[in-house]
Amino acid sequence: MEKFKTVKKMIDGVEYTAQFNGLSAALEAVDNSYIGGSSNTSSLKMAKYILENVIVAPRVDVDSFENAEKLNNVLDFGREVMQGNFREPEEQSGPEEKGSK
Repeated sequence: MEKFKTVKKMIDGVEYTAQFNGLSAALEAVDNSYIGGSSNTSSLKMAKYILENVIVAPRVDVDSFENAEKLNNVLDFGREVMQGNFREPEEQSGPEEKGSK
């Protein structure tokens, strides 16, 4: 799987560029967003991670948005790219199945 691929998307009149950093980075982001002493993740920690590490242009932070809906549209795009869900079906690959059933 190709690491560091960028994807562009127009959201609310702004073109955002998101960067796929690999699945290990996505898993680490989730691990680092847990609230200490609980099994809950922090929405703010995850939002900050996505805006600092996945959305590479334009540079924005949580307070750059005028409302939660616009923020969530960008975070949804960033989350999909972070998790590797941006390829066309013919581009997707995984481990080849060995043997026959």
